[in-house]
Amino acid sequence: MVPTALAFDLMNTPIGGQFITTMINPAQYIIDTVAEDFGDVPGIRDAQPIRDIEPDLLSSFDRAVFSQLEHSQVPQKVAENRVQEVLIWLAHKGYKFGNDRNANLTQRVRTIVCQDLGRAWKAREVADLVAMSEATLRRRLAQQGLSFQQVLIDIRMTRAVALLQVTDLAIGQIAINVGYDSPSRFAARFKTRFGFPPSAVRADN
Repeated sequence: MVPTALAFDLMNTPIGGQFITTMINPAQYIIDTVAEDFGDVPGIRDAQPIRDIEPDLLSSFDRAVFSQLEHSQVPQKVAENRVQEVLIWLAHKGYKFGNDRNANLTQRVRTIVCQDLGRAWKAREVADLVAMSEATLRRRLAQQGLSFQQVLIDIRMTRAVALLQVTDLAIGQIAINVGYDSPSRFAARFKTRFGFPPSAVRADN
């Protein structure tokens, strides 16, 4: 389950087998409904692995996935209830997606920046576009343990990985596309974030 505006790195390291990822992105109003019912459960702020998963939870997740894939066979309200059922199971286990308005703000920032990723974005410019002061933008991001610069870097690095994997663009051109004038600075930032240089991704492909 991946709520809106939650960013994380998923490393594909299978050992002797196939690696398959299935994700559901719940609508915010469904998340809000469950969050209100489980007010005593703290909201999670980052990706959380779950080691012990009950068969009933897995079954609920499979039904929710089916309802998202087969729209014509499952009524909309039933599909929503199936997604909500999974969120309720997770809340019972102590994993609740919050209904924090700051999450929506983070998504708005990401949407704005992604429209012109090569631009040298400043916090003041984005604050103007979300109709608040720069100080308010920084404060609300800080409430999530984020800075504007961290959000900006995360967006750029995420796009860079995608471009390295699915295009034949030169690494220098990718650096420009995601907002870095210097390929060497881009490579250094990339290695700091992921632990290996961008050339390693291209070599693996």
